[in-house]
Amino acid sequence: MISASDLLLGMEFAIAILVLIVLYHVIFIVWDLRKILRRVEGITQELEDVLMKPLSMVDSILQWVLDSIEHGKKKNEKKE
Repeated sequence: MISASDLLLGMEFAIAILVLIVLYHVIFIVWDLRKILRRVEGITQELEDVLMKPLSMVDSILQWVLDSIEHGKKKNEKKE
């Protein structure tokens, strides 16, 4: 017959093995999450580039228009 201490010792070994298995899986889950986060960061950077390109072009066109208007005002002020 199995004594209570033997049963308890067996359960402790089983729990230790299960904890090791869980930790092993946690390592791989964390590793995969790092890969996923790197990919998400790459996609975010690509989206930012796609969105910022038209905005920077609009900004440069608007700046050119404002410079042209200011240049035209300066010419009008000199004529007067």
